[in-house]
Amino acid sequence: MRILFLARLYIPHFGGVERHVYEVGKRLKLKGKSITILTEKYDKELRNEEIKDGIKVIRFSYPKIRFFGLLYIWFWIFKNRKLIEESDIVHCHDVFIWYLPFRYLFTNKPVYTTFHGWEGVYPIPWKNIFIKRMAAKLSTGNICVGHYVEKHYGIKADFVTYGAAETPKKIGPKVKNYYVFVGRLEKDTGLPVFLKFLSKRKKLKVDFCGDGSLREKCEKYGKVHGFVDPNPFLIKALVCFASGYLSALEAFVFRCKLMVGWSNQLKKDYWKLSPFARWINSDNLDKAFEWAKLQTWENLTNQYLKLWKL
Repeated sequence: MRILFLARLYIPHFGGVERHVYEVGKRLKLKGKSITILTEKYDKELRNEEIKDGIKVIRFSYPKIRFFGLLYIWFWIFKNRKLIEESDIVHCHDVFIWYLPFRYLFTNKPVYTTFHGWEGVYPIPWKNIFIKRMAAKLSTGNICVGHYVEKHYGIKADFVTYGAAETPKKIGPKVKNYYVFVGRLEKDTGLPVFLKFLSKRKKLKVDFCGDGSLREKCEKYGKVHGFVDPNPFLIKALVCFASGYLSALEAFVFRCKLMVGWSNQLKKDYWKLSPFARWINSDNLDKAFEWAKLQTWENLTNQYLKLWKL
C-alpha cells in the first residue's frame, strides 16, 4: 500500500502539523505502508529528496507570488504526476488546493484531507471557508482537528481528532511559580492574554518555547528559547499556557495546569468545544492526565487506517 502525503511544511520545520504528519507517517511505515511526503523546500540547505525513518521526503520550491505560485505548484506536480499515479491513496494536510486539478485528472484515485486549523484571520474570509468546503466536498473522506472546524467552516467531519502526545516515563517535581508558554509567539495563539496576565504578576518565572512577531514583548517577562523541545520545561513547569491542542495534550501528560486564551469567538470555540474544556484552569489533573495518556500516536494512526477503510 503506497500512500502520498501532501503537506505545506514538514520536519525539520517546527509545528503541530509537521509533527502530526511525521508521527503518523512513521507508524504507518512500521505497519508496512510505503509513505512519501511531498512538501515545500522552505530552506535551500534541505535536500530535494531524502529518506528519513523509512519515509521518503520530496521537496520543491515555488515562488511566493499570489496565483502564480499556485500555478507553479500545479505545473510542478503535473510534471511529477508519476508520484500520484504510483500511489494507492493521496492524503492532503490542509493543502487540498495543491491537488485540485488532479482530482479531475485521476477521478478514481482516493483522496482524503485533514483539516488542521484556521488561517489566523477573524472573521474568517469567505474565500477560506469556500476552499475548505470545496476540499471536503471533493475528498473521499476527511479528518477535522477540533470540532470548531465543523462549526465555523460548515464541514461535516468523518473523524474528529485532537492530536496525540507521548506520556513521559518520568515527571520531576514541579517548581513553584514556574510557567511555560509553548507555541508560536503570535496574536492568534492567545498569547496577548498570557502577557496581560504576566504584567500583573512580576514574581513568576517564565520560559517561552516558540518564536514569532511578539518575541520582543515576551522577552520583557521571561526567556525566549525559540522552537525547541518543550519537554525539559514541561517536566518542571507548574502551569503551561498552550497555544494549540498539541501543546495542551503535552501539558496534561506532564501534569501541568493548563491555561489558554482567546480574543475572538472562533478561538473560544476552539477550546470550549474540545473534550478537555472542563480541565482548563483546573487543579484536578488526575482526570486530565488519564484522558490525555489515551490520546496516543498509535491510536491516531489507526484512525487514519479506519478513514481509508484499511
